[in-house]
Amino acid sequence: MRRYELPAVVVEHQRRGKNLYELILHAPPIAQSAMPGQFVMVRPMRTHAPLWRRPYSILRANPDKGVFSVLYSVQSAFTELLSMKPIGSTVQTLGPLGSYFQPVRSVQRHILVAGGVGAPPLCFFASRLAPSLQQGENLLILAGARHKDLLVGLDEFRALGAEVRIATDDGSQGYKGYVTDLLRDALEDPIESAVYACGPNRMLQVVAQQCLAHGVPCQISLDAPMPCGIGVCLGCAVKVNTPEGGVWYKRACVEGPVFRAEEVVWG
Repeated sequence: MRRYELPAVVVEHQRRGKNLYELILHAPPIAQSAMPGQFVMVRPMRTHAPLWRRPYSILRANPDKGVFSVLYSVQSAFTELLSMKPIGSTVQTLGPLGSYFQPVRSVQRHILVAGGVGAPPLCFFASRLAPSLQQGENLLILAGARHKDLLVGLDEFRALGAEVRIATDDGSQGYKGYVTDLLRDALEDPIESAVYACGPNRMLQVVAQQCLAHGVPCQISLDAPMPCGIGVCLGCAVKVNTPEGGVWYKRACVEGPVFRAEEVVWG
């Protein structure tokens, strides 16, 4: 898939929560070709300071309007610079990059497991998946976070008519516990399902193990350091199983970030 490097114009910049912002960018080539689960590399300035771009999953894309958006949390000098970008300014952008979620059409239920700020690629995926659901298919969202203020994408998921179940570590909203507890319960239902997940890698490991134990197809979007985003630096190497029974490495920025659960070697 072709990637584009260009100055994307800021058309909206919305606060979505405490230190959380949605940056909406006009970049028609990226908006028109982006697939759910893919990401972009961005740099706030035209200069090479900060030196490295940062990867952000695409939250939504509107090909007709030529815009897409990313969600970010202000936690560093890089994101502080990003938060100060006014409407009309530009952000150096490279994308779309990486692999993407692909619907499993042989199942009745699609379960999306979102861990905190891991929700954006699943919001994008759900927006494309929901209109394509066939008779007998349904969409279940399992959203989890440490605290209710860290839950992301609930309005977007509900607007699609999806069933949404919530878990928070501290019990501030929904079930008190982990989102993987909700998945465990859901997988006990005698409904043929497929799982798609994004969130902290510790969560993804549990999701993968649960799905493999139940024989449920599962796709996970891994969190990995991506200094270059184009497969050159090898900083995002992920250990994977080979068909021959050995192990090898794949680059999360090129062959990933979306992997099948059975591919990934944990630990």
